[in-house]
Amino acid sequence: MTQISVIATIVAALVTTAGCASAPRAAPSGASLPPATTHECAWVTSFGGDDVCGVEVPSGRSLGCVSTGSKPHGIAVSRDGARVFVSNEGANTLSIVDSRERRVIAEVPVGERPNQLALTPDGRHVWVLNNGSASITIVDAESGAVVRTIPSGRGPHIIVTNAARNAAIVTAEGDSSLEVFDLTTFERRSVVPVFAWPRVLAVTENGATAFLTIRWLNGALVVGLDGAGPRDRVALGEPRFASEGKDAHGIALTPSGDELLLTTQITGQLTFIDPRSLAVRGEVHVGNDPNWVEVTSDGRFAVVSNTADNAIAIVDVAARRVTATSPAGRAPKRLALGACVAGSAP
Repeated sequence: MTQISVIATIVAALVTTAGCASAPRAAPSGASLPPATTHECAWVTSFGGDDVCGVEVPSGRSLGCVSTGSKPHGIAVSRDGARVFVSNEGANTLSIVDSRERRVIAEVPVGERPNQLALTPDGRHVWVLNNGSASITIVDAESGAVVRTIPSGRGPHIIVTNAARNAAIVTAEGDSSLEVFDLTTFERRSVVPVFAWPRVLAVTENGATAFLTIRWLNGALVVGLDGAGPRDRVALGEPRFASEGKDAHGIALTPSGDELLLTTQITGQLTFIDPRSLAVRGEVHVGNDPNWVEVTSDGRFAVVSNTADNAIAIVDVAARRVTATSPAGRAPKRLALGACVAGSAP
């Protein structure tokens, strides 16, 4: 059976979501929200520019770019915003960037074709996925020393760490599965089949459920991380043939867990979804080829990297509108948010 036919079988089986296609609802009112606290910095990997670029949120003010290694791909930012960690797919290294001085302070050899990475909830370690060597390199975030390299499934690509389960959830592209690792022992706890080519995932705060975009579906699977696999889906519909799998890609949950955000690369849309009913609440056009989306810690703004525009868009979540755009190198891909530190402005 071909991969496309497998996907079709899953979608056909998950018919219980007929109610998900209900008409978009009005954006929730911001009247009951607390005063705005947002003042964060977004750091974006410039895959075509061999650098990482900073942008202030929500103003969109550019903070300039820092040269890293060849083909920077994955990114994470320390909680205090002082350090930015960048995986260089073309150099097989991890760059550690001082955001205050805007310079690389360490280059750490990792595995082959490193993709996404993530900090552990305590900020102690960086887990780097080596897509080309089916492994994970665990790096001490302070010293830059390699702690351990562990085997993974084929084609590890995206990782999310979760404090509630003390776990790292990793997509294995070559195995059509999610893997759950223990953050303390580094052991693999379980493998969750998803029967599809996994793309990007967002995990609920309690670590029980993942929302996962997959290739050839403009939407997302709802996956139980207890090992049961997909149990539901969001389907936004295909407006036309999406070459190279340019369907839904980026995905994020708001900090409260009350809203799910999805980017669709071929249409340039950011879609807002109720994560409980899976009903579409609204959408906004954010730019061309939106790759990644993250939400500020107060839930007020979403930041989207638009690869074809060489820019990021800042979106007011409640108002459903783009409030600012800013240049972000060439072919921006992944992005991460953190505190803005003194001295980070040009």
